[in-house]
Amino acid sequence: MELLKKLRGISGAPIKDCKKAIEECGENLDDALEWMKKQGTLVRGKRADQDASQGLVGIAFGEEDTAALLEISTETDSAARIDLFHDLVKGVACSLLESQNSESGSVMDTSSLESLSWTGDSKEGSNTVKEAVAAAVLQVRENIFPRRGVRLHVPNGVVAGYVHNVLKTEVEDVKMGAIGVLVGLSGVPVSAKKDAHELAYKIAMHVAAAKPEFLSREDISEEQRQAQENLLTEIAKSEGKPEKVVAKMVQGRMQKYFQDTCLLDQTYLIHSGEETNPPTIKKLLKSEGEKMSCSEPLEIAAFHCFRLGEKTN
Repeated sequence: MELLKKLRGISGAPIKDCKKAIEECGENLDDALEWMKKQGTLVRGKRADQDASQGLVGIAFGEEDTAALLEISTETDSAARIDLFHDLVKGVACSLLESQNSESGSVMDTSSLESLSWTGDSKEGSNTVKEAVAAAVLQVRENIFPRRGVRLHVPNGVVAGYVHNVLKTEVEDVKMGAIGVLVGLSGVPVSAKKDAHELAYKIAMHVAAAKPEFLSREDISEEQRQAQENLLTEIAKSEGKPEKVVAKMVQGRMQKYFQDTCLLDQTYLIHSGEETNPPTIKKLLKSEGEKMSCSEPLEIAAFHCFRLGEKTN
């Protein structure tokens, strides 16, 4: 009975699973925990076909120039509201933040995230994120997996993160919600780190609202650009416009496309409301860089936005 209570306390798994583990492992605690970790993987495998469109997006903050953004999926919103799930989000986010193997700015998939060393709080002696997730699956009995994540580091710059409608949890180190954004600024003088961080935070808020797809026009592939031009050309022709007019219409509508999809071309949304002609993000960076006395151009090194459950390429 004492062993059962101890195993139940460590694992948090249902009593019937604890009893089964003890029976299978000859009342050896370490072996029982290892058996249960394997069972967690099996439970997850059985539920792999279950839709997992719920979950949380989380951001873990390191130094002023580093942060990690993560999305973890599960089957139901109720599972995403419990402390165990919040602890898992924190653990995976911190494991990603502290990872030296993840390339800065490169979005990692489930397999890559699960291979990370586990640096979170104890998950029954887990060594990897995959083992920690398996332990959580055993307790929650739902399909849970880290869907994607990115660690952003900007040397000699700043990285700020914004989470929309932050969920109130017992976890203080990681902010969680349905939308998370990271923005990194480069060209920041040491004397202006605080101001630059505030600016990056506001631009992150802008990204959450404006939904840019690219940083600049240069990030749009030739194939994507040509496809958009072809689409706009067909639309203009369907409106019965002559050829000479079609070309000018497509040119004007491509400018609108850039303004809608490219962050640097977008009109800044997070302003005081007093401006009659708010600047674009590109002009905002230039003016704020001058205020900060930047010796180099103040630029957006990278940005990432995760929206819970959104389709990705």
